[in-house]
Amino acid sequence: MSQIKDAMRALAWALPASTAKNRLLRSIGHDIHPTAMARSCLVLRVTQVSMGANSRIGRWNLLKNMRRVSIGDHATIGRLNVFSSHPVYKRLYPDGAALEMGPHSKITSRHQFDCSGSIVIGEYSSVAGHETKIVTHSIDVRRNAQAAYPVRIGARSFVGARCLLFGGAILPDRSVLAGGSVLTRARSGGLPGLWAGVPAALRGPIDGEWFERSTTGTSRVFIPATGETVEDAL
Repeated sequence: MSQIKDAMRALAWALPASTAKNRLLRSIGHDIHPTAMARSCLVLRVTQVSMGANSRIGRWNLLKNMRRVSIGDHATIGRLNVFSSHPVYKRLYPDGAALEMGPHSKITSRHQFDCSGSIVIGEYSSVAGHETKIVTHSIDVRRNAQAAYPVRIGARSFVGARCLLFGGAILPDRSVLAGGSVLTRARSGGLPGLWAGVPAALRGPIDGEWFERSTTGTSRVFIPATGETVEDAL
């Protein structure tokens, strides 16, 4: 009987985005704002999805074995991402198997997120580019046991392409994780700034207009050859 129920829920998520789909998702226990847009995705054994006002999920994402997915107001998920957890963490970890996106946060496309230990992305933060991986669970060789730890990306922070973040990693508020960097478990509270390298270390302070924006993304395009910034180009 549970397999039939799972199949019916998956079919609901596979439908194209519409107000009727939002009503259907609410009828099966999800918390979907009327202005949210959930395009066709494969959603398997996900207990609770919450989508805030004007939030977006793009096409062909996979969400699997999750306890909770929370997408804040105006937050956006692109296409072809994978969000999953191992079933044991959904069963044994009270706060595991969860993804939380703050208001105006953004995940672009083609990333892979192991949410076993939970992942929190702060408001106005972006996981940008492609092919970043967040791995929250692994083997603890001292204990000879599997263990999962949460990953937190602070508010108004930026993760570049092809980064790797391990369980217990914390990117501070108003920080940048440079493309290709590896962020490991935090040993103490980190300072905001540019984090880069393998393993990533604080390289220095960073600032810019991006940290002060009031929109989820940016539609401006800078042209190096002319020094011109074109507004609303995207």
